[in-house]
Amino acid sequence: MKCVKYLLFVFNLVFAITGLALIVIGGIIQGLYSQYLDFLGDQFFNTPILLVVVGCLIFVVTFFGCCGAIKEHYCMTMTFSALLVLIFCLEFGAGIAAYMLRNDVDTIVESNMESSLSNYGKAEYDGVTRTWDIVQHELKCCGAQEYMDWKNTTYGENGDSVPDSCCITDADGCGQGILATPDEAVTLIYTAGCKDGFETLIEQNVAYIGSIAIGIALIQVIGVICACCLARTIKSEYETV
Repeated sequence: MKCVKYLLFVFNLVFAITGLALIVIGGIIQGLYSQYLDFLGDQFFNTPILLVVVGCLIFVVTFFGCCGAIKEHYCMTMTFSALLVLIFCLEFGAGIAAYMLRNDVDTIVESNMESSLSNYGKAEYDGVTRTWDIVQHELKCCGAQEYMDWKNTTYGENGDSVPDSCCITDADGCGQGILATPDEAVTLIYTAGCKDGFETLIEQNVAYIGSIAIGIALIQVIGVICACCLARTIKSEYETV
């Protein structure tokens, strides 16, 4: 019994660390996604938020596990087991949801990118402007499918300009009138579209979230087994006495 008790106590320490890890990871992913809000959608923010919530729940559950193991309390140990099963289901569900969301990335990103092009630079769409600048600068790209996408927008006085974030070398006004001289454009701005690179980035991040959630959930199965074994041992000793 002592072996199971101390094993469960050690597991609770690991369990608390995984809870902290979920909070940190969920917060980082949430922060990463927030700057891409206009290209994604609310559904991409649900899984990171769920991870943070589960991480907080883990700290509460750890209390029952530690108390149940130290005091050899049957009810507390069984409560710990039940809460672990609940958290396991939440994490496993978050992982599956993340993997399923990967299938929708292409459609969502393409639609939001195409529709937001015409809103770039407008005062009431600061978020769109900021998102485009971040994506084009970080991924070294321009437009959704290609740099000529900007020709179909109202950006620039004559519709022949691209944002400065498309430029290979940062300089104010470097994208002005560049579409009127396509031969020069290929040497001054990034010509590849952002859609493919951005989709790959988001799909990788979503896959990481899913893997982490499922991995931690599977580790917690050990805790459920240990808790059940300890509870059964405690109950049998009570019945013997």
